[in-house]
Amino acid sequence: MKTIAVAVFGFFYMAPGPVQALQQQTSVQEQRSEPNRTDEERLKKPTKYSDVPAKGEFNDNHSNELVADQDRRVVRESRYKNAYPEITDPGNSPNSTEPGEDSAMTIHDWAAPLNPFPVAPSAAIVVGTVLNGKAFVSKDRTYVYSDYQVRVDRVLKQDASASLVVGEQIVVSRGGGTIHFPSGHIRNYLNNGEGFPAIGSQYLFFLGKPNFPEHEYEQVIGSLYQLDGGEVHPLADEQMGLFDHMSQGVFLSRVEQAIGK
Repeated sequence: MKTIAVAVFGFFYMAPGPVQALQQQTSVQEQRSEPNRTDEERLKKPTKYSDVPAKGEFNDNHSNELVADQDRRVVRESRYKNAYPEITDPGNSPNSTEPGEDSAMTIHDWAAPLNPFPVAPSAAIVVGTVLNGKAFVSKDRTYVYSDYQVRVDRVLKQDASASLVVGEQIVVSRGGGTIHFPSGHIRNYLNNGEGFPAIGSQYLFFLGKPNFPEHEYEQVIGSLYQLDGGEVHPLADEQMGLFDHMSQGVFLSRVEQAIGK
């Protein structure tokens, strides 16, 4: 794929999920234009079927959590340590005139196409409904991510370590989110070509579990699909041409074939 050379900074890492063996180039571009209606969509919804990102505060995101929950969060955050340079309040920048809203876009340049059905690297594959979501800045302030509470509606691939059941709730983590800073500034941390799920909507999730506690997962990149009105809508741009508006029944049948059911 073509390298996009519009970066404030860049770094290399080994991607999770279906592309563990593939190196990617990642860059972040900050977009600072005053938003009109078109820009406002671009600042918040990176793909056609994306919802706005989950929101969170720069400070005090963990204060209402139990110590055990905070400890588990630290374990998960360690996977992404130093993903970004240290995140600071943009509204306190010498060049800032007043609080506003902008975005920081992470651009991935994959070495090969992403697998639309990443069965092997997924600890579990479920159909689930998103109940709520919240964005976080990691404790070391080098990563922004969102946790979504998801109700399991159907289990297509069982997590051998957790024995998921219909009706229970799990945590699904993914990169990006909207952060509100003490100055009043708002920044949307987006991944180019990767959409955010909507609260109340149903999706097919491919769930990785690299070193996470029980019932806590990460969304495998490039493989989130909205199930709506009997049709499928990919949240990743890369899968749009393959599956957009496909019948839900046909789509899930293909997924089950890939799983080996």
